[in-house]
Amino acid sequence: MSRVRTQDERDAATVEMVYAAATGMLLAAAGFAATISPVLADAAHGTARQGWFTAAIVMAAGIFCGRVALTLRRFEQGGRARDRDTPGQPSQPGRTRPDS
Repeated sequence: MSRVRTQDERDAATVEMVYAAATGMLLAAAGFAATISPVLADAAHGTARQGWFTAAIVMAAGIFCGRVALTLRRFEQGGRARDRDTPGQPSQPGRTRPDS
């Protein structure tokens, strides 16, 4: 049986999903642009042009899916570590000296 998640945990998951999608889109766009560059430079003609375009789409889709999966897997693994009471930060950080 799964436990009920708090609002903070739901909010953190939402933020992580948006982050994964946004970074995935940016990386996919960069991969698409890099793959399609021969077409943009008019170095590819005819069937080769269509091949580069298809390769760019496949590359962008792969990069997007990989980035989203990797980011969400890391987030999920971090959540399990918090559930095991593995402290990520000390419970009482030391005193700070704002005057120094």
